[in-house]
Amino acid sequence: MTMKKDNHMAKKTALLAIIFILVFTLAGCGSPIPERLVGEWKCDDRSTGNYVDTSFYALSIEDSGNFNLYDFETGNPGISGTMEGDDTGKIGILQLNCDKEEFNPPLCWPNLKTDSRIRYRIMDENTFRLGYVGIWMTFRK
Repeated sequence: MTMKKDNHMAKKTALLAIIFILVFTLAGCGSPIPERLVGEWKCDDRSTGNYVDTSFYALSIEDSGNFNLYDFETGNPGISGTMEGDDTGKIGILQLNCDKEEFNPPLCWPNLKTDSRIRYRIMDENTFRLGYVGIWMTFRK
């Protein structure tokens, strides 16, 4: 009886180990950001909700989640770091983790923090928006 019990416990332990490994492996799969946001983007002339010029911003997003939002006309730094979020369809939230050095948020988002959460809204395959406190910047390929 003890032999059967030990064998049964060993099978249970092995099964739990396999399940744990599968869950851990699958949790690491995929991109940390929606794949449709990856690429090189330029910002439209004005952000919504105010009259701040945003036409000089460019945004580069890598599939690893690294990003760089910068002034492409003068080369001034903006914000860079990493972002992550679930691909929830056409709208979702991205958690930013920005580099603290040379942190210069967009003029329309003056209260942005290095660890802020921002919204995204995918308009179509060549257009999406990033929003913070109700102010949206529109980016196009």
